[in-house]
Amino acid sequence: MRMSCATAGRFARRLVVMSAGLRCRPRRVLRDLNRRGFTFAESVIAMTIIALAGAALLTSVAGAVTSCNDSVFQAVGRGIAQQLMDEVAASKFPNSTSTTTASASTTRSFFTTIDDYSGFTEHPPRTKGGDVLGTEQSASAMSYSAMMMTSSGVSSTGRPTSLQVPTDFMNRFTRSVLVERVQPSSNGAWAVTTQSSQYRRVTISVTYSVSADQSRPVAKISRVFASVPASP
Repeated sequence: MRMSCATAGRFARRLVVMSAGLRCRPRRVLRDLNRRGFTFAESVIAMTIIALAGAALLTSVAGAVTSCNDSVFQAVGRGIAQQLMDEVAASKFPNSTSTTTASASTTRSFFTTIDDYSGFTEHPPRTKGGDVLGTEQSASAMSYSAMMMTSSGVSSTGRPTSLQVPTDFMNRFTRSVLVERVQPSSNGAWAVTTQSSQYRRVTISVTYSVSADQSRPVAKISRVFASVPASP
């Protein structure tokens, strides 16, 4: 049987395609088998991406922990400052004719006027009686101590041990007092003066010691006190 030239050409092309497919099929199978795993480069890239994501996550967690600690220090600092401000508010107003400021001593048990607190600094914060804040005797602790023995974990002169603030924590706080003579100015603010005045501005600052040589402010409150003459 004879074939035309066109038919013979088509038949030859089919043979070439079939033979090429038979030769390429084993290589395709090998490529498919190789693609079932990860190459070394792909593994390195994946590990790098995971490391970067982990570092970013740890950084955000560390920032959240630091922010939470700062909130605690600020809340405690405001309480410490307010406690001393209430004590100053309960003191007498100094003689309005006086132009000198009483020097601050190491204890507040002898302070009687607002000016006595000028320049006062203490570390750690203490009560007027000298007890470290968080360990002083309270009314509830007194009644509780009367029923319990010291050997049972309750101090006979202070709070129950379970209610005391850790000493190391309170030792990190320092508070200082600034008392200024002020006068109302025309713009509505308070102007500092060295002359006799019936007004005192008291500013209490609290710092927290982060390390032995580093401290940061955590609270600062200010209040103006006035002398009201007694009615005749």
